[in-house]
Amino acid sequence: MGDMRFEVIDVEGLGRLGRLEVNGKVLETPILFPVVHPYRNALPISELERIGARCLFTNAYILYQKEGRREEVLKRGIHELFNFKGVIATDSGAFQQYMYNEREVKIDATEIEGFQEQIGVDFGVILDVPVQLEDDREVARNKIKQTITRAKENIRRRQNKNCHWFGPIHGARYLDLLKWSACRMDRLDFAVNAIGGLVKAFLDYRFDLVMEILLTVKGIVRPHRPIHMFGLGLPQFFSLAVACGCDLMDSAAYFLFARENRYFTLDTGTHDLNELVEFPCHCPVCESHVPREFQQAEEGEKMELLMKHNLYLSFSELRKVRQAIREGTLWELVESRIRSHPELVKAFKVVKKYSKEFETHEKIYKPHGRLFTSRESRVRPLFYRHEQRMRHRYCPPSGVKYLIILPELDMNVLNTPALARGIEDIKNNTIVPIEELHVAFLSYFFGLLPLELIETFPLGQHESFISVTSPDVPIEPEFFQSCNNYLNQFHACYEKAALWIPSWYYGAYNERIELGENALIAKFSLLMKSYFKSRFGSFKTLKEILEFFKSSSSEGAC
Repeated sequence: MGDMRFEVIDVEGLGRLGRLEVNGKVLETPILFPVVHPYRNALPISELERIGARCLFTNAYILYQKEGRREEVLKRGIHELFNFKGVIATDSGAFQQYMYNEREVKIDATEIEGFQEQIGVDFGVILDVPVQLEDDREVARNKIKQTITRAKENIRRRQNKNCHWFGPIHGARYLDLLKWSACRMDRLDFAVNAIGGLVKAFLDYRFDLVMEILLTVKGIVRPHRPIHMFGLGLPQFFSLAVACGCDLMDSAAYFLFARENRYFTLDTGTHDLNELVEFPCHCPVCESHVPREFQQAEEGEKMELLMKHNLYLSFSELRKVRQAIREGTLWELVESRIRSHPELVKAFKVVKKYSKEFETHEKIYKPHGRLFTSRESRVRPLFYRHEQRMRHRYCPPSGVKYLIILPELDMNVLNTPALARGIEDIKNNTIVPIEELHVAFLSYFFGLLPLELIETFPLGQHESFISVTSPDVPIEPEFFQSCNNYLNQFHACYEKAALWIPSWYYGAYNERIELGENALIAKFSLLMKSYFKSRFGSFKTLKEILEFFKSSSSEGAC
């Protein structure tokens, strides 16, 4: 293998900020390879480079089958032909057969793979046999076998050490075959693990299936190689794909959508150009034009303007993704992006199935607190980590007899004046010895949080869009599961338990806030009574709670 090095600089989730050095050229990953036509590209290569392209993906078969172009590129080399100094990758033509069922596309693996070496590409793709979504199991198995056989033959034939190869992994909806393909390809000498057969799933917005495929592959292949996803071009999907392990991607979406008058946005998906009155984007194209100018332009000019915008937005989004990895805020970015389409929300939920795998890569701490902006925030691996640590690494303090539960109010626990005053009142009380009291907070996202853990990340370093005392707080099973896990494990440590629900309190802005018992609190009280019976009560003042504890005559059992 020639000169290629992949270095991981930082991580967030399964996403990696990386430095990919190949043949003296450096790419910062995750990165998009825009797909270009070998000699009839709608945008000049120089314009792509000016917009931000540092790498390109083109089709070796199209160059090879046109004799005049074939001779020219063989003579000049692909970098000189394109006048492009960045990284160039080529496909073998298998995509045409896969996507369009072009049986008349006749390609010989030896010739097309040798051709890629001869024209000096940085990355080549073997002549694989992509598995299609509609293939039955036996057809899929045979295609994978063919691809693996061709992969081994490719390794034996290689001559140009500066041509680095993608090892395509296939299986589509057959996850067991996908695992088999990933295991076999990962053992072979390839520079990049590349997941194929995804384009039709993207076109049908089957993002949940794509996530299953990506996470299945990520769990098998070794981490020293980048993972490439063929055909990933929707910018609102970039952050989720990267968070789940994608390092490289290629797509012609910027061109294909422009051809259909489709305008990329991040928050609301793609738009029909004719429906836009104002541009929501500040890229150079949108800043210097209004939609009417696009709409009234000649077809070629209109398409060129749309392509430029779509590319600007795509490159901009990947810059945001890379910066989010640096800052440790990739999950927040993902949650904002999935709101652009219900199928993306559905795909995000696949992450929860792989919580254990994500948790092993989750950082212990981060430079900033967390923001929980939606119900989907619970999918994040830090919640799985919290549950596991509470189950295996925690026990209430020795000697406690009574559990006092303080609810979330209007702000983060550490920033709520009413809770701070309540804790001081508990510490300074003369009714029950402080060493017999155990304080826990009731959190909508974390369940029961012991006071002594509240300074640990992220229990006291988060802000959420809702609290357990909100009037219309939804009753979520995850909240009750978390509370039930704690009570099931530790309820025997307490003689009595009590919940403080004040009638009103002064909030963070010194405003009086009336507080009534909502459905979530009522249901939580029923859960507590199922464990403590008459030894649990809900009270409006802390003094009432302490008097309730003082009347106890039983003994602790922890």
